[in-house]
Amino acid sequence: VEFTRTLVLMVLIVSTIVFWSLFEQSAASMTLFADRVLDRDVFGATIGASQFAALNPAFIMLLAVPFALLWPWLDARGLNPSTPVKFAIGTILAGLGFGALVLGAQFPNDIGKVATLWFVLAYFCHSTGELCLSPIGLSAVTKLSIPRVVGVSMGTWFVATALSETLATRLSKMASIDTSAKSDVAAMLATYTGLFEYLMTLGVGFGLFLLVISPFLKRGMAGIR
Repeated sequence: VEFTRTLVLMVLIVSTIVFWSLFEQSAASMTLFADRVLDRDVFGATIGASQFAALNPAFIMLLAVPFALLWPWLDARGLNPSTPVKFAIGTILAGLGFGALVLGAQFPNDIGKVATLWFVLAYFCHSTGELCLSPIGLSAVTKLSIPRVVGVSMGTWFVATALSETLATRLSKMASIDTSAKSDVAAMLATYTGLFEYLMTLGVGFGLFLLVISPFLKRGMAGIR
């Protein structure tokens, strides 16, 4: 039982590397996207590209209580997804966030920039994905870990998070733009769209993979919920 639970925990921890490497694009490619190709004029005011980072904590504050009420409500009706399924949903939502940006890129305005609404939708998807994965994952670490190595297991969780930060940087560089040369908005938008299409495929694809293997992971949890 300890072996299968530890194996499931390792799979879940590795899966977080994919999620956080997508999520942390908010501090890299997404901020540059907002600065260069997003129409940031909203109701007559221009929003700074870095200010969009406030959307994530805002959504977390708005949605944390509803999500905290949702899981017990589903559990009482026998509909509460297992931990692996929640991880899969979170990863898929991270991918769909980039899907919103890819879709928005198909409808640029007169000057070739993307409407702010698509960026807000991307942050909404990422934030809901975080609520499906992050608190659930921290709980899973303490439940699935062998009691004598809970601290090591939690440390491994955060090491994986640190690794995802490095991976996020490398992924972001796929859309690097030479700022010393003059680039038009359309060219920059095409560059970012190419990266976001890849990230969308990665997130949705890996999330579906987790969904497929979730019954086996649930069985390996040996009664842990």
